[in-house]
Amino acid sequence: MSWNYSENEYIKVFRKLLNWEWYTDVNTKTLFLHCLLKANWKDGAWRGHTIKRGQFITSLPSLSKETGLTIREVRTALNHLKSTGEVTDKIYSKFRIITVKSYDSFQSSDRQNDSQATGKRQASDRQATADIRSIRSIRNKEDKKSAGAYDPLAGRRKRYDDL
Repeated sequence: MSWNYSENEYIKVFRKLLNWEWYTDVNTKTLFLHCLLKANWKDGAWRGHTIKRGQFITSLPSLSKETGLTIREVRTALNHLKSTGEVTDKIYSKFRIITVKSYDSFQSSDRQNDSQATGKRQASDRQATADIRSIRSIRNKEDKKSAGAYDPLAGRRKRYDDL
């Protein structure tokens, strides 16, 4: 299935997830990561329902199709996540609203600060790259000068092989 997300949309996943009790349960881990990816990053509305940050609208068949898990595997994984407090869900007749309880601890609430920090890091990386290129350029010019210099002892110009 293809969603219409831009290249600038992302989630954070901390390495501490490796120590999470459900990490080795492939179905539960898959469903939890899917929930993080699907959760709204800002409040919104859908058919008269307020969908808050960290929530999304879905159904068991939709989750099954989107994750490649069977409906039974989705239901079991969802029960695992609910039993340890990672998610809650509110069930309606044709859909459910899933809430990722720890959404704010995974995702910064200030996306602007994240992009500013990334921008600053990229700017300093570009400056460092430019400095390295300048140094290489100077070295290459010096090498070419010395390579073409006249060597009075050899009675000829120096070659790269002689350096």
